[in-house]
Amino acid sequence: MATPGNDLRRLGTILILGVVAGAAARHYIESRTRSESYRPPRLIDWEQARSAALRVSQWEQAPVGDRAYRREQYLRLVKQSEPLIAAYLGVQLPAPISRVFVHDRREWLEANFTSFEQLFAPIEDLYERNGGGRGITAALIGELNGKLLGTQVGLLLGYLARRVLGQYDLSLLSPDPGARGALYFVEPNIGRVQSQLGLNDEDFRLWIALHEATHAFEFEAYPWVRQHFRDLLQQYFDQLSLQLESFGSGLPQILLRFAQNWSSGQHWIELMLTPEQRRIFEQLQALMSIVEGYGNHVMNAVGRQLLPSFEQIEQRVAQRQANKTPFELLLNRITGMDLKLAQYQQGEAFVNAVTQARGVAFAARVWERAEHLPTMDEIRNPEAWISRMDRLG
Repeated sequence: MATPGNDLRRLGTILILGVVAGAAARHYIESRTRSESYRPPRLIDWEQARSAALRVSQWEQAPVGDRAYRREQYLRLVKQSEPLIAAYLGVQLPAPISRVFVHDRREWLEANFTSFEQLFAPIEDLYERNGGGRGITAALIGELNGKLLGTQVGLLLGYLARRVLGQYDLSLLSPDPGARGALYFVEPNIGRVQSQLGLNDEDFRLWIALHEATHAFEFEAYPWVRQHFRDLLQQYFDQLSLQLESFGSGLPQILLRFAQNWSSGQHWIELMLTPEQRRIFEQLQALMSIVEGYGNHVMNAVGRQLLPSFEQIEQRVAQRQANKTPFELLLNRITGMDLKLAQYQQGEAFVNAVTQARGVAFAARVWERAEHLPTMDEIRNPEAWISRMDRLG
């Protein structure tokens, strides 16, 4: 049985041990801080992100069956798609698509983690330059924040790994301006959806291949698009850099913008942006809307002529997308995925409207130069873009 004296002695012992442990921790961290080899904690703990993503993805439960056969199948379908897309768009690729990969969820995650680390590198550098993680308290907090952000990134990517079907990786951050993109087909997910929806094996995979191969045309047949995308991202990161450098003094302004725009009906991501950030963000939105909308338009136009089961595929995929769980709807809202899906729909509606009004060749003018890209206002009002193109001649 414990007595008050024993409790006090036990408390005193714990306090002494705590002081000793704290002193040891302080000495350890300060010695690391003084060491030339010491690096402050990273903004995002990428190992933590990988660990979380792999757990959420459940990749072990979704292997690729008959990988060699599937790779040959996708190579054949992409090769079949290329001349059809080229004929529809009236443009040729500089070289045939050759980088075609069949991935399981883990392989897709590893490919995207490489891209994400490169994408976040400017923010990581800014964080380090501004003293992130230096000092005893900052180092401890920085390490915890890094693990927390890593977990959040990992949870999002792990969730996406269970749903993504195909992807065109445009090698956006490669220093080589002539870098070729790669097509990823996440076969376990494709096979699951095909089985759930009762779709034809070959037709469903050709439907996906058409969409992803169209993205290769958008970025490789029109090389300026990739550089324009890079420039917009660089501008956005430069603006973010300025905001982060003055984050302490700028935080009230961020919260004020959020409060002032709360009733505007905008997405929460847009509410946080400065006017200059919003200008760049809208240009990025418009570009991605056209990239994805054009992909859908071409897939539909060519697919209707090519696939006997095209209407069945469209109908069943649309039903699947409409039957999202409350959790999926919430996650899409938090992560901004709902904004991305809305972009696809708006972009496709724009391309459809322009094509119907003036034909395929006129709609393809969006790919002639950056100045021909529609704004978000023009995407919502295709007639305004048509009028502007007529004025330009």
